[in-house]
Amino acid sequence: MNLVFGGIVAVVLVGVVRRLPHTWWIWGAVVSMVFLIFIVMIAPVLIFPLLNKYTVLEDPRITEPILSLARANGIPARKVYQMAASRQTTRMSANVSGYGQTMRITLNDNLLRRGSPEEIQSVMGHEMGHYVLHHIAKDILYFSVVIVIIFASLRWSLERALARWGERWQVHGIGDTAVLPLVFLLASLFAFVYTPFFNTHIRTNEHEADMYGLNASRQPDGFAQAAIHLGEYRKMNPDPFEEWVFFDHPSGRSRIHDAMRWKAENLPLFTSKSAR
Repeated sequence: MNLVFGGIVAVVLVGVVRRLPHTWWIWGAVVSMVFLIFIVMIAPVLIFPLLNKYTVLEDPRITEPILSLARANGIPARKVYQMAASRQTTRMSANVSGYGQTMRITLNDNLLRRGSPEEIQSVMGHEMGHYVLHHIAKDILYFSVVIVIIFASLRWSLERALARWGERWQVHGIGDTAVLPLVFLLASLFAFVYTPFFNTHIRTNEHEADMYGLNASRQPDGFAQAAIHLGEYRKMNPDPFEEWVFFDHPSGRSRIHDAMRWKAENLPLFTSKSAR
């Protein structure tokens, strides 16, 4: 799927450059934004089911608490779906995706098999946080600005590189196919420099969803348990610089600390349950 969509995007962008050699960077950014919106908003509903089997989850012990949580947070979901991911990975995941009639709540089978009911509710509270806090729309706006900046930087860099070395490299203008290796090199350099800022943006959204999920699900122990499971493939306690550069989610230690602090500040909720 990546090869297919990547090839389509590449062909379209090359066509834009050849047709509009003076304003290619503006229209290239517009085309990239359109593909970004398609991938973010449409792919979870139309593309991902081509890669994994999706089925309606029928177990009311799992679905009723999730749908109740959804209704309490203004999410118009009527069904919960299960995704068969265990053939590919042991990672646990879930998502709330789509809009209107395409809106769906999905859990992968690893979460259902390995997670406790409290853990499942806390993870779903987190995913609902992304939906209610409009992180998808905010991400589209943010990355649209980033795309424009990258295309503008790419235009500036290419013009100067070709003016200086284009004749030696036998590259005859921006529309020459031979310029593609230079484009990929510059794009890779930009991506390398941008990596910590990209990760910080995503990590900030994830932290917001963490706190929303704790307040919505009221399952701090389940959330801490989920963080421990995620620690199987994410370092639990990175140093601050390592987390800033490499982590697109809060560290496991930070998540467990946040969950226990939330529990400490809401201790009457749990002591009253014990008393009953």
